[in-house]
Amino acid sequence: MADLISSWSNKLEAVPPSHCIPLHERAVDPVPIVKDIPVIDLEKAKGEERLVVVQQLLKACEEYGFFQVINHGVREDLMEEAMEVYKEFFSLPVEEKAHYAKEAANNTARGAATLYSSSAKHYDSEEHRYWRDVLEHSCNLDGQDKITWPDNPPRYREVIGSYSDEVRKLSKVILGLVSEGLGLEAGYFDKELGQRMLVNHYPACPNPSLTLGVGGHCDPNLITIIQQEVYGLQILKDDKWIGVEPIPRAFVVNSGLPLTVISNGKLASVAHRVVTNTTQSRTSIGTFICPEDVVEPAKSLVGPNNPPLFKSFKWGAEFMPHYLSKKSVYHAALEPFKIDA
Repeated sequence: MADLISSWSNKLEAVPPSHCIPLHERAVDPVPIVKDIPVIDLEKAKGEERLVVVQQLLKACEEYGFFQVINHGVREDLMEEAMEVYKEFFSLPVEEKAHYAKEAANNTARGAATLYSSSAKHYDSEEHRYWRDVLEHSCNLDGQDKITWPDNPPRYREVIGSYSDEVRKLSKVILGLVSEGLGLEAGYFDKELGQRMLVNHYPACPNPSLTLGVGGHCDPNLITIIQQEVYGLQILKDDKWIGVEPIPRAFVVNSGLPLTVISNGKLASVAHRVVTNTTQSRTSIGTFICPEDVVEPAKSLVGPNNPPLFKSFKWGAEFMPHYLSKKSVYHAALEPFKIDA
């Protein structure tokens, strides 16, 4: 089975060579935890301040590629219960998790629940591994894929089923505001979009200066909605890393590379990474909202005075294979699809 970090990390006094990342990638410089990453109150979008919220959200996507949302409509007790379920899952005995654990390099399926270590399946090389375990599975609208989800903890399917439904509703609100801000036609993102849970568990690390929870990358989906409790997320702003302060009961939202294409370069997809610490494990619940199969600049955003910057491409067949081999190079996954000026 996969070499899960959570099964042996608490027995170590030093980071093993397999998890010591190259010097140029290490988080060696002090990184400030900033308070100026936009925080958007979604409740205000229901009233007279809707236009203000739309403008705030669009500005956040343009300048940061990241923002946090409060008063978002997902029940606080459900958020707490989902986090508890995932912590319970990662605390299960290794034998209990063995059914879902597969060697990352041999796992290319993107449907059934899969547990793997590091990020090896995203790279051509396995020269080093990151300090995390990952549980990943799809969330189909019809709910048929729940039979592939973990059945231990016993309440996993019920809780995460409800949680994924609520976060899907939230994603539609956010994408609706994005669409409105860009001036797209009503319902632009109301099509059947894919949804995946990607939950990261970062155990406490004996020497965080030698490794990372996950290296710098941009996301391959439309938006990612993240629930976090413990600090660790950092974003690259103006060529400097800054820390994202966890806000209780808030979600962190970031825009992915396909949204850069759809907006014809207007909205940023920003590199981010996760650092570890010596005292606490960190579990983050990520919900990936994935685009339709064909990704292209929105037709209403291009014209004689604003030519398309990207070609149309198939997200699954053309974009993802390139992304998975070039993820560590930030925006490199979009290079083959750019239209030369």
